[in-house]
Amino acid sequence: MSINSLLKAVIFVTAMFGQSVSPAQDKMDLAEISFNEEIGQLIKAVPHIQEGKLQGRSDMISYGFDNDGRFTFAGVVPGQLELLSWKGKLVGYAFKIKSFAEQQKVVSFFKQKYNKASFQSSKFMDIYRHEGDEVHVELRTVIEQKFKEGANGYLDIKRTGFAKEFERMVQH
Repeated sequence: MSINSLLKAVIFVTAMFGQSVSPAQDKMDLAEISFNEEIGQLIKAVPHIQEGKLQGRSDMISYGFDNDGRFTFAGVVPGQLELLSWKGKLVGYAFKIKSFAEQQKVVSFFKQKYNKASFQSSKFMDIYRHEGDEVHVELRTVIEQKFKEGANGYLDIKRTGFAKEFERMVQH
């Protein structure tokens, strides 16, 4: 093999590798965040964001948008997302769970990660809650029949400090 052929092969492999890695680098698995991410970096290329102040405070902002696939959660791609920021940092997120199969993936992840969560059950819905030092998490699940009727499951995760501040704020 000549040097030119070898260089062409190396360039070709590098180009192919670069193309396959590039899109994956733009994705973020919300299940793996540390809640110290700069919100501006996360949303800078997201189109059609709806922004709103929480309780009129300029340091607490909600960003809602249709997810184009760049954000995932434990293998699930939420359709719509709400990201919460406090003082410019990501402090929470929430999304509807679109299908019963996706809900089962989220439940499996939740039970593994938050195995000491509280649990409430009713005829059509189960609610799992975890309140730890790092995060407050609520997962609402619905039975399969309710999905068929148009209902959704819902996941809401907030950094503990923010969750406490927000709760205090809405009670006053």
